[in-house]
Amino acid sequence: MVKDIKNVDLENLDLKDPKIYEVGYLLVPFLPADQVPGEVTKIIKAVVEAEGGEITSEIDPITIRLAYAVTKNLANKNNKFNDAYFGAIRFKLTPDKIAILKKSLDKDLNVLRYLIISLPKGSEKMVAPKRAYTARREERIPADMMTIERIDKDEPKKEEKAEMSKEELDKEIENLLVEPKK
Repeated sequence: MVKDIKNVDLENLDLKDPKIYEVGYLLVPFLPADQVPGEVTKIIKAVVEAEGGEITSEIDPITIRLAYAVTKNLANKNNKFNDAYFGAIRFKLTPDKIAILKKSLDKDLNVLRYLIISLPKGSEKMVAPKRAYTARREERIPADMMTIERIDKDEPKKEEKAEMSKEELDKEIENLLVEPKK
């Protein structure tokens, strides 16, 4: 049953009850790898904890290849990024404090993209995906081998059978047919 939006009591809506959220983020790839955890702490964790939230679990940031180039304006210049650090953090926070976290993420120049989602109760812990990094085709094949050559001479040739006459074909079919026992 769908509730009528007009009948929702907005004054009694409990915005002080903490909910579970997850933020997935992409950071610029030019950060040194040893500084990435410190940036995540400064950008996300410190803001959540300053607003009275609690970090429940996280996926450490790793470098990934992006599906498409992401453009970010840095110092009045559009920069395209094909790689980024990806990570995720789950936390408990009251809904009225999420806007403060969004403002913080919007202002930070090291954040390419982010997504904050609300999760159901009981989903405080997250499991890291078990997907291995696969290099793209151009990374796996050396540049001098990018041309494709047909190699027919090394493949074994199929034996060609002579055509069967009608009588031989009928005989072959009769041998395959087995009458059921009564």
